[in-house]
Amino acid sequence: MITILTIIFVTLLSSSHVLAKTDDGTARTPPMGFLSYTAFDTDTDCDRYPNSCINEQLYKEMADRLVADGFADLGYRYVNVDDRWMEKDRDANRRLVADRKRFPSGIKGLADYMHSKGLLLGIYGDIGNLTCSGTLPGQNNHNTGERDFFDIDAQTFAEWGVDSFKQDGCYEDVKKYDQLYPRMGDELNKTGRHILFTCEWPFFQYVLGGIHPDYAAISRTCHTYRNYKDVLDSWASIDEIIKYYGDYNDEFIKYSGPGHFADPDELTIGNSGLSYDQSRTQMAMWSVWSSPLLISTDLRKLRPEYKAILQNRELIAVNQDRHGIMAKMVYRDNDHQIWVKPMEPVIGGQWSYAVVYLHKRPMGHPIYMSKTVSELIPDVKDNTKYEVHDLFLDDGKEILGTVGKNDRLELLVRPSGSVRMVKLVVK
Repeated sequence: MITILTIIFVTLLSSSHVLAKTDDGTARTPPMGFLSYTAFDTDTDCDRYPNSCINEQLYKEMADRLVADGFADLGYRYVNVDDRWMEKDRDANRRLVADRKRFPSGIKGLADYMHSKGLLLGIYGDIGNLTCSGTLPGQNNHNTGERDFFDIDAQTFAEWGVDSFKQDGCYEDVKKYDQLYPRMGDELNKTGRHILFTCEWPFFQYVLGGIHPDYAAISRTCHTYRNYKDVLDSWASIDEIIKYYGDYNDEFIKYSGPGHFADPDELTIGNSGLSYDQSRTQMAMWSVWSSPLLISTDLRKLRPEYKAILQNRELIAVNQDRHGIMAKMVYRDNDHQIWVKPMEPVIGGQWSYAVVYLHKRPMGHPIYMSKTVSELIPDVKDNTKYEVHDLFLDDGKEILGTVGKNDRLELLVRPSGSVRMVKLVVK
C-alpha cells in the first residue's frame, strides 16, 4: 500500500508541470469569481423577478458586491454570464446580439463596466447549434447547412473585451466533441486575446454519452473543464461529486494543473441547501482539489458566516498554491475520507501538505479520525517535523502541535458531511 501511494505522489508532483495547448499565461492558478447559474438559473421574467432575472443589472450588482465586500481583493475577479443573454437571431453580419431589453448596454458595455472595477467578464455559448435553453443560437449550425460560427463568435467575444468563455454541450453529437472543442480553442487563440476557455466536453461525453473522455486532449485545449453533473443546491449533490472525484482521482490528478484545471462546478455556499458545516466541506474539498472557485449565490443577501467561509484566506491560499496540484484521496470507507495535497512551503526538498478529514455519517456524535503521518505522506523522511495549523481557526494561526513520521494526526470531526482541515507546515 505504501509503495503504491509513494508512486502516486511522485506522479502527482511531476504532472503539475504539464503544459496545455492554451498555456498562454491564463489560469496558472484556478480561476475565482462569480457564476450565476445555480443561484439564479436562467430566468428571464424581469417583470415578476426584477432582482433575480438574467440581465445586466444583476451582473453589475454582483460585481459591485465582489468589490465592496472584499471578494475581489482575495482573487474573486471573474463575473460569468450564463445562458439566455442573447437574442434568438444573429444580426445581418451573422454575429450574436445581446438581448436588447435585458442587456441594453450590450456585452461590450458590460465588459467595460467589469474592467473599470478591476474585474473580468465571462460569457456563455454552446458547441451545438442551440444553447441548452433550446431556443438560442450556439456556435455550430448543422441544422441549416450553412457554415458554423466558431471563428465569428471568437472574434466577436475578443472585440467585446470578454475574458472567459464557457462553452456548453447541448444539441450536438458527443462523438464530435473531440474535433469541435479544439476548433473553438484554436479560434479563441487566433484572436490574440487571452480568453479563459471553460469546456463542458468531458461532462457531456461521460455522463450523457457513456464515452470515456480523452483527458489528455481536453487538458491541452481547455483552461478548465467540467467533468460531472451540474451541482445542485443540496448536500446530496455535493456528496455525489465528492464520490466521483474519489472514484477517478488518479486520472484527474494526472490531467489537472496550472493552465488546465478539472472543474466540479460552482460553490453553492450561502444558498438554502447546505448546512454551515457542509458549506465548510464544499469549500475545503474544492480548495484541496485546486478547482475553480466560482460562487453562485446572491451576494447581496450573503450571511456573515457564509461570507467568512468563502473569504477564508487560508483555504484560498491552498486553492491558489502555485503548483496547482490536486489532492490525493489516501483513505476511504463508507463514511469517511482523507485527502492530502502537497503545497508550499517546500523546505529542503520536503513539501508542506493540506489535509482534509471528512466524516459523512448522518448521525451520532463527533468522532476522532486518526492516521499516522507516514500513512498520510508515504515518502516522509524520518527526521521531518510538521507544525499542524487548523485552517478554520484564527486564519490558520491556531497551531495544534507538531508531528513527525510516526506520530498520529488525530482530529475530532463532527458528523453529517463535516470536515476538519489542517495544514502540515514543514519545519
